[in-house]
Amino acid sequence: MNALAAVLVLTGAVTLGDGDLRTAAGEAFSLDELLARGPAVLVLWNSWLPDAREFAALIPEVEAAASRDKWPGAVIIFQEEHPESARALLPEGGTLPLVFDRRGELVRKFKVTRAPAVLLVERDGTVRARCGPDAAAVRALVEQMGRR
Repeated sequence: MNALAAVLVLTGAVTLGDGDLRTAAGEAFSLDELLARGPAVLVLWNSWLPDAREFAALIPEVEAAASRDKWPGAVIIFQEEHPESARALLPEGGTLPLVFDRRGELVRKFKVTRAPAVLLVERDGTVRARCGPDAAAVRALVEQMGRR
């Protein structure tokens, strides 16, 4: 059976990645579709991280900048075993979609070594800038969003 799975992956019959990304509403989320709209802002967060609450308080600032400067984006909650508890820690009224990445594939894809983090990602998937969890660094990155 493992040999069959390996063959399917190698032949492209089964893809890994976006298939595991789901919005809070349970819909599939495609990073490629998000990036097709332009450079994007990604907030990678998890409730069990050190400073998770303090960082969560910064998310509305990132969302406001994304709206003001017309950046598509998403809040990626990775490797969260209890999505409801993660949602409870986030500020209400968020404007960026919540996306659950249960396997942490985007953390690996973008080589995130410190989280929580904010990433500015170009259309081609390259990371233009990254920061976190320091509040001053997040605010400096938010200012960069206005200078496409």
